[in-house]
Amino acid sequence: MVVEVSSARLAVLIDAENAPLAAVEPLLAQIGRFGRAQVKRAYGDWTVASLKSWKKTLLDLSIRPVQVFAAVRGKNASDMALVIEAMDLLHSGAFDGFCLVSSDSDFTRLAERIREAGLTVYGFGEERKTNPGLVAACDTFIFVETLIDGRPLPAAPPPRIAAPALSAGMASAVESAPPTPPASPAPSRTTSVAEAAVPGLEAEGAPIASAGPEKKRKKKTKAVSAAPPTRATTAELQADAALVSRLRDAVATNHGSDGWTSLSAIGQAIRKRPAVILKPYGYSRLKDLIAATDLFEIQQRGPGRSGAVYVRVK
Repeated sequence: MVVEVSSARLAVLIDAENAPLAAVEPLLAQIGRFGRAQVKRAYGDWTVASLKSWKKTLLDLSIRPVQVFAAVRGKNASDMALVIEAMDLLHSGAFDGFCLVSSDSDFTRLAERIREAGLTVYGFGEERKTNPGLVAACDTFIFVETLIDGRPLPAAPPPRIAAPALSAGMASAVESAPPTPPASPAPSRTTSVAEAAVPGLEAEGAPIASAGPEKKRKKKTKAVSAAPPTRATTAELQADAALVSRLRDAVATNHGSDGWTSLSAIGQAIRKRPAVILKPYGYSRLKDLIAATDLFEIQQRGPGRSGAVYVRVK
């Protein structure tokens, strides 16, 4: 039975110990494009300090936390609980697909088993941590970095260690040493002016000169943040070998007898292993991105804007 994407019933299972908190809200928005999140659960030992910051997000997004105490440190107690509940939900017959949020390769077999049962599996994980086997086991896999404004996730800060007391001589030497200027961040193609002006990214504890300049800075931030995202140019799109390859393959493997491929078929093809996300390129419609590459012919069949769109390689 074919299930419409908009009406697909999905179970969202989050491995909180192997998923970035910053990606939870945008990935739920992405899941909304695949269907309706009928179940949303997050697994972990919520007594651990590293997970206490999740509370507000879980409450705001109506995600049910599942508490799993680790009897022995280092064991995968949360993973086991997630797998057991996933199999219970699978055999309930109440779902059309599962969304597994984790970079842990231990869930590869779970993804395979769900697919063997005929259900769709959507995977979400960090590119720098996810094993290719887990990516291949899912029908669609999305690297969460692409959901957070197309920027890589920041590395976890090192733990703070109390410094030992300094002797009088050492303290004098430290005080007389000139301060080291902070390194400037390297520029990134995917970082827009709006991203650079997001409030709250200043160093913790940075001094504020006066109330007047601070207010002016805030007003300027709002004005810059409203700027639309910069679209990738034709040259930049053509230089992205991975993107061009995915688009060409999607057109070549789905064309009809006349050599033309429907835009909807291309969209379905590039959503798989891993999905191509338009947002980092500054486009909201696949048709506009394909046209911007200047590598394909585009034909619209039917009256007005409602006609079907077809594509073929120039």
